[in-house]
Amino acid sequence: MLNDNENTAAAVLPKILIVDDDEQIRKQIQWFLSGEFEIYSAGDRPAAIEIFKKEETPVVLLDLGLPPHPRDAVEGLRTLDDMLALNPLAKIIIVSGNSDRKNALAAVDKGAYDIFPKPVDLDELKIVLRRVCRRVDLENENIRERKPPDENLFGEIVGASPQMQAIFKAIGKVSSTDAPVLITGESGTGKELIANAIHNAGGRKEGPFVAINCGAIPESLLESELFGHEKGAFTGASEQRRGRLEYANGGTLFLDEIGDLAQELQVKLLRFLQEKVIERVGGRQTVPVDGRVIAATNRNLEEAVQAGAFREDLYFRLAVMKIHLPPLRERGGDVVLLAEHMLEAFSKELKMPGKRFSKGALDIIGKYAWPGNIREMQNCVKRALVFAAGKSIKAEDLGLDTAADTQAYKTASLKGARDATEREMLADALRRNSGNISKTAKSLGISRPTLYDLIARHGLQPADK
Repeated sequence: MLNDNENTAAAVLPKILIVDDDEQIRKQIQWFLSGEFEIYSAGDRPAAIEIFKKEETPVVLLDLGLPPHPRDAVEGLRTLDDMLALNPLAKIIIVSGNSDRKNALAAVDKGAYDIFPKPVDLDELKIVLRRVCRRVDLENENIRERKPPDENLFGEIVGASPQMQAIFKAIGKVSSTDAPVLITGESGTGKELIANAIHNAGGRKEGPFVAINCGAIPESLLESELFGHEKGAFTGASEQRRGRLEYANGGTLFLDEIGDLAQELQVKLLRFLQEKVIERVGGRQTVPVDGRVIAATNRNLEEAVQAGAFREDLYFRLAVMKIHLPPLRERGGDVVLLAEHMLEAFSKELKMPGKRFSKGALDIIGKYAWPGNIREMQNCVKRALVFAAGKSIKAEDLGLDTAADTQAYKTASLKGARDATEREMLADALRRNSGNISKTAKSLGISRPTLYDLIARHGLQPADK
């Protein structure tokens, strides 16, 4: 009988499922591996799928020749499809002889992890399985690290890159206050998701989250949309109507594309931020409103202020706290992570069988510059999911114009190069001055507040090494 320590040790052995119609092969492999792995075995597809679901085995050794068609790969490939549909992250190793090489390669294209040759060299197999199980452990650890402490807090925001980790920290900081927040970033980077996360993490999460796109509503209608109107205020105003600010009472108003707000409305918004009261269009009475404002823009508001297109006093009111959201092309490994997350989410949304990206598709996803950012990726992944044949999404299914992307990347590369150079200079200055803000600012010839802004924008730390 095993004692408690032995039970604990047995419980954490890596699980491996052997699927082969030859019982002698199954027994031989099981005997050789049983001291180091928790082994399960099956001789046909139904038994293999049952064990795979019940035991959640992350690693599978799969022979493609299974009954009732042991002389071809039909049943084995079907088993592969079923397993990957249940767990796209499963590591399924095809055990194949030279005569079955073509089918084994087809299996890899479908999403199999690797091919192991027959006859099986057990010592070599053990080494391979140790490596694969370590890979599984690392992936599980990465998944745990990628998840924010409270999944409800950050909702659909996905990211493991240093830039996104800095964003998560910033959300935690700004959500603890009611001060206005300005979110900057290119179109399609997910600024509304960030605003929603700030709202849900703060003390107003029980209140409404009201969003309005200042650039999508005609200027003649926007004032009424924001501030409401009284009956008879203008032709067609047959009754009193509350504006978005009033609807956001007790909660948060998200003003997207704030840089498109007309000067007259900038004045009214500034008054609200200063006094927490509004006047409806056509009204004379002030209405108190307790609402937090989060604004976002893809424009450079500092340049707009210099050009006289945006009020400086409103800018400073809105930019009490700033969060800069980097474009997708600057988020490294998050690109593939996001694509896989979207694929899983859209499969559930559209009630479609799960699919996997082929290696070629993942390569293109990682290299493409995504000028349309997350919005473009969403459209691309959803389209590929619907139109791709079989269980694997190939590079051509993505429909990405890599030639046009190259040109778009060249257009965007000047700013990217400038940002990269700026970040490198900042990090170097911080290292040389041991993270001392005063010394770093002086060496760069900038003020301390400007340095703090740059540090936040580039996701650096004062003691960045």
